[in-house]
Amino acid sequence: MADSELVAIGRFAHLTGLSIHALRHYDDVGLLTPSEVDPVSGYRRYRRDQVRLARLIGELRWIDLPIEEIRQILADDGKAGDVLAAHRRRLERQRSLISARIDDIDRVTTKGISMSAPLSGCRPVQIKIAVDDTPASIAFYQSAFDLRYDVTRRSDEQDHSSFLFGEYGQDGFFLLHLINDRTDTDRPGPTTFGLLVDDLDTRHSQALAAGGIEVVAPRDRTGMPRSSAVKDPSGNWIWLYQG
Repeated sequence: MADSELVAIGRFAHLTGLSIHALRHYDDVGLLTPSEVDPVSGYRRYRRDQVRLARLIGELRWIDLPIEEIRQILADDGKAGDVLAAHRRRLERQRSLISARIDDIDRVTTKGISMSAPLSGCRPVQIKIAVDDTPASIAFYQSAFDLRYDVTRRSDEQDHSSFLFGEYGQDGFFLLHLINDRTDTDRPGPTTFGLLVDDLDTRHSQALAAGGIEVVAPRDRTGMPRSSAVKDPSGNWIWLYQG
C-alpha cells in the first residue's frame, strides 16, 4: 500500500489501534486531521503515512497526557522532554494522593468511622509562626518537644503540613503552622506562644540542646505554674508551662 493511498476510517482505526470514536475526537480538536473528508457523506479518509503520527498520539494518550500538551509536542518536539517531565511530576503527585487515600481507607477499616461532635461556641485551633528555614524549624520542634509534623491538607499540586495536636473534631485538636514564604501576606512577625509540657525542666533543657536560646530560666511564680521561656532559631518566643 502506497503512503499516499487513502484508507477509510475503519481501516485506519485497525492499522493504528485507535477507536473510530477517538479518531473522530482527534479530528474535532484539530489533533489528527483526515487527509480527506467527503463533503456529502462526511466519511473520513486518511493517508498511510499518518499511521505513525496516530500511533504516537495513542501512546501519549495512554500515559494520560492532556490533548493540549500533546499538541505542544507535535508542534515542537524539542519541548517533549520538558512536557513529559512535568507530566511525570503530575502523575507522581496523583500516586501520592491515591496512596494517602488508601491509607485513610485502611485507617477507617481498622479504627472504624468516628463522627466528631459539633462544637458549641468557639475556641482557638491554630497559630502561625514565621520561620527562616522550614526544614531546620521542623527539626527543632520535633527534637525539642517531640511534636508531630504531619499532612493536614492535600491538594492536586502539593501536601500542606503542620505540627498537629490531637485529631480534627476532637477537643484537643490544634495546629501549629510554619510560614517561611516572605511574600505570604499571612506571614506574621516574631510570635510568642505557650506550650503545656509534662516535665518543664526536662523540656527546657531539651529545647536548649535542640538549638533554642534561653530567655527565661525555669522559675516558680506565685499563682502560676512553674514556667520558662526559650527562643526558637527564628526568634519566636516559646513559653513553657508545667502541666
